[in-house]
Amino acid sequence: MVLSIPLSDSTERLLRQKADDAGVDVATYAAGQLEAIATARPTFDEIAAPIARAFAESGMTEEELVLFLDEEIHAMRREKRSQKLS
Repeated sequence: MVLSIPLSDSTERLLRQKADDAGVDVATYAAGQLEAIATARPTFDEIAAPIARAFAESGMTEEELVLFLDEEIHAMRREKRSQKLS
């Protein structure tokens, strides 16, 4: 794939300098950086963001959350035990 990306003069200079420092041409350096971004695993904060947002919007206190999660864990364990007995 070939991309044409407009860059400011200062960004182009920085990109060229980083490519020179890495000992590669600008296209190779830029492609490597874009590939690293595209294939990067999401961070924990990125994964947890929707959950944190939902918690904040719920109005639930941290204590209520702990109690809720504890109840859910116990319910899940009861369900697993009942499935093993079946």
